[in-house]
Amino acid sequence: MARPPKPLEPDESYAQFYGARIRADRTKAGMTVEDLARKLYCDASQVSRFEHGERVPSMKTAKILDALFGETYYSDHRNVAAKSRIPPRVRELAEYQANAQTARMFSHGAVVGLLQSPSYVKALADDSLRPQLADEVVEERLRSQGVLDGPNPLKLQAIMSEVSIEQLTHHPTIAREQVKLLLERSEQWNVQIQLVPKSNISYVGSQCSFTIYESRKNGSLIVWLNVLGKASQIVDADEAVADLLEGYDLIRSAAWPVAESREKLKKIQESL
Repeated sequence: MARPPKPLEPDESYAQFYGARIRADRTKAGMTVEDLARKLYCDASQVSRFEHGERVPSMKTAKILDALFGETYYSDHRNVAAKSRIPPRVRELAEYQANAQTARMFSHGAVVGLLQSPSYVKALADDSLRPQLADEVVEERLRSQGVLDGPNPLKLQAIMSEVSIEQLTHHPTIAREQVKLLLERSEQWNVQIQLVPKSNISYVGSQCSFTIYESRKNGSLIVWLNVLGKASQIVDADEAVADLLEGYDLIRSAAWPVAESREKLKKIQESL
C-alpha cells in the first residue's frame, strides 16, 4: 500500500501556502508527483520540496506551472513566496540598503555583503545553520546588490581585512569569481574598496563587522552591527553611532589607499 502524502502546513509561511497550491492543482489535474516532475524536468523529490515550501520554484518553473494549470498565479506570486523563506534579518538588512544614500562597511572576516559573488554567498549559506535556504539567500543578496547600479546608486565605502581575501585562495573557483567581481565593482565611481593589511592586527573593530547607513530621506544615520558570536543588531543611539563613525575612520586610516588596495586584488587574481 502506498504511503499517504506528508501533510502540508500552508499557514506556516507564504512559501508553504504556495506549495500547498501546487499540490492542490496537481491533485485536481489527476497528476502524481512523478507526473508533475516529468513535466517540470526535475525529480519527484524536488516536487515534494516545492509542495512543502522547502524550496520555491524558479521563475521559469513557475511559468511552466501556470501553463500546466491554466493560470498566472505561480509567476505572479513566485517572488513573494521566495522572499517569505528568507530569514527576516536578511530582508531587514536589504531594506536599509535600499533606503540609504551612502554606506560605510567594514568586515574583518568576510567580504562585505554588497560585494559578495553568487558562489561566495552560497558557500556562506551552505555553512550556516539553514543551508536549505541557500538559493533564496543568494537570490535576495543579488537583488539587494542592485542598489549599487542605476541612475542614483548607493555610494559604498567598503573596508575588508586582507586576510579575508587571501583565505579565498583555499577555494580557487570561488576566489576567481569573487576577486573578479571586486575588481569590476572597484571601477565604479560610487564604489571604493580598501584592504587592511594583515600585518596590522591592532585596528579598531577587530571583533566586529558593521555598516553605517545614511538615509536618503533625511540624512539620519543608523548602524547594522554584527559582533562575533552574537546576533546582528541595529544601533541608532547618537552617542553609539558617533563612536562607530570614529572607529570606522580609525580603521580606514589603517587600510591601504584605494589604488593600492586594487593593486593587491590584482596580484591575488594573478595568483589564482
